[in-house]
Amino acid sequence: RRVGVCAVSSGVAHVNALTGVLNAHFDGAPMLLITGSGPTATMGRGHFQDMDQVALAAPICKYAEVVRDIARIPLYIHEAFSAALSGRPGPVHLTLPTDVQTTVVDEDRVVRMVDGTVGTAASGDGALINQAVGLLKKAKRPLLIAGSGLYYAYGELALEGFVQAFPIPVVTPIWDRGSVLKPMDAFMGVIGAATGGPKLLDEADVIVMVGARCDYRVGYLQAPEIGVNTKVIRIDGDACELSQGAGADVAVLGDPAVVLRQLSKEIQRREMRAPKGWFKEAQLRRNAYRQACVDTSPKSGKKMHALDIAQAVQSVMTDELVLLIDGGNIGQWVHQVLCDCYPGHWVTCGASGVVGYGIPGAMAARALYKDRPVLLISGDGSLTFTVAEFETATRQGLPFVAVLADDEAWGITVAGHKARYGQSLSSELGPIDYVKMAEAFGARGVRIKSADEIAMAIIEGFASSAPTLIHVPIAQSIPVVR
Repeated sequence: RRVGVCAVSSGVAHVNALTGVLNAHFDGAPMLLITGSGPTATMGRGHFQDMDQVALAAPICKYAEVVRDIARIPLYIHEAFSAALSGRPGPVHLTLPTDVQTTVVDEDRVVRMVDGTVGTAASGDGALINQAVGLLKKAKRPLLIAGSGLYYAYGELALEGFVQAFPIPVVTPIWDRGSVLKPMDAFMGVIGAATGGPKLLDEADVIVMVGARCDYRVGYLQAPEIGVNTKVIRIDGDACELSQGAGADVAVLGDPAVVLRQLSKEIQRREMRAPKGWFKEAQLRRNAYRQACVDTSPKSGKKMHALDIAQAVQSVMTDELVLLIDGGNIGQWVHQVLCDCYPGHWVTCGASGVVGYGIPGAMAARALYKDRPVLLISGDGSLTFTVAEFETATRQGLPFVAVLADDEAWGITVAGHKARYGQSLSSELGPIDYVKMAEAFGARGVRIKSADEIAMAIIEGFASSAPTLIHVPIAQSIPVVR
């Protein structure tokens, strides 16, 4: 929840880095990209890798500038960080030319900045809180959608307190940052997955959107994905987000965690009771859907199955485990059958749906969480995007465990092709000796021959001082589609 900083060289390096910037844009994640460039005197005249880097970054950044005066660097950094963290967080960019990098400046010319932060924990308007509670009082089938905005507001405990005061089903848009720290009866899993989910959204009569965007994952809040008469309450710390998409019947501007606490307090003051029948029905639908995913995807012959990986991970799961999920097909399996909770230190590809971030992501997680186990679950297509980073992880002493679900295919694409065309189109991959590959980069490689070996291999990997790749050959499969 702090500003991540990435520094790259100019030109093509800047373009490559924009993939990560775009992810941050989609996710509402604060980050600063610093890019080098040729000197200011020859900008636009054709120096090496001459391009307008700010113009490229600006459409997906909240702030983008060229640093032209070394004395103003504190001001540039202050403005960049403030933009990255204000309202809905997001990426910012600074281009730093070589002549500015090497300039010497008198200390008394440097712009002085006051050391302080701007508080954003604002409460919601009392009249709007009353309106929202009034809608919830009449609701027979309420649903709360907890998005990344709640995570960035440190809203985990506020969410837990709300569902204790008013137990209603809670979902998180797939790939948003989660705020469910531990297994919770109210948590129904993710919403908007390509493989569907339990029938909840279209039957809800009041939807509470907390720090969540109105996009395809919630059916754009339009019929038939939601009911024609469904009431929508939106809560966000960014005024622009409240009018984004379809709007709302009640739009509350305020820190999502603070507003949730306000709602809880008013609900308790009125001694309101949530509809128990709907809550129980939602739990039954969640459990039935997860079981259907398992039952309709039988294990195939000699090969292991994605479920073997999910079950092994579940057996070694702890509150401290940092879990990263990278891959379309294996990602769908994990989200559908493993997510009894959804804490913020579980990291996915994000709302962009990109794959291939997993190994660098695991390295970053290890650098941040030095004493926690770090586990990456990846598909074979995803892993090979950045597989050379195993060498970097080994050299820099950043151990983690990667469990590779290898179905020799872009699995989720193959499933879609077969459903539509009867065959896969250019989506099958060839066999790779991943163990030898990992060892070539200085990492540990473990080949799994039976499902009962996976959990122990993970535990042994956690104890290793080197990155560990666990190769699990699996059959092609996908969870049941709604």
